[in-house]
Amino acid sequence: MEKQYTCDFCSNRFKNKNEAERHKNSLHLRKHSWSCATLSGAEAAFHHSSQRSGAFDVCGYCGKEFPAPANWDLRREHLTTEHKFGECNQAKKFFRADHFRQHLKHSHSGTTGKWTNVLETACMREEPGVDVSAGIIGHGSPAISEE
Repeated sequence: MEKQYTCDFCSNRFKNKNEAERHKNSLHLRKHSWSCATLSGAEAAFHHSSQRSGAFDVCGYCGKEFPAPANWDLRREHLTTEHKFGECNQAKKFFRADHFRQHLKHSHSGTTGKWTNVLETACMREEPGVDVSAGIIGHGSPAISEE
């Protein structure tokens, strides 16, 4: 299959529009980033259980439930021993959510589940806008042209 979609920012070519859009959004537009540094502290790594509201909180890394009210010493110990909380490169940013999820898995022993979505959202930040001067040819989505 011919690579018919071209990025107008760098002229890379792609087989399908989804690949081209992902490339454009993660490399050129970078509207969002994910970073462990975005978490304001250990408290931000936990959220209320949707199963047992008010009685338990859930670890955003692994889904383990902790009783409420919070014993923060126990929770901080869990985060530091099980998930190496605060030990990764805090300056590191990920511009694709799937790359951030891989970081959680490999650097923090994270497991995938509903709890991961909440942590991912807590670690996401808006990036400063990019001036998009390149237009889309024939598809209404900037910076991807079809040949």
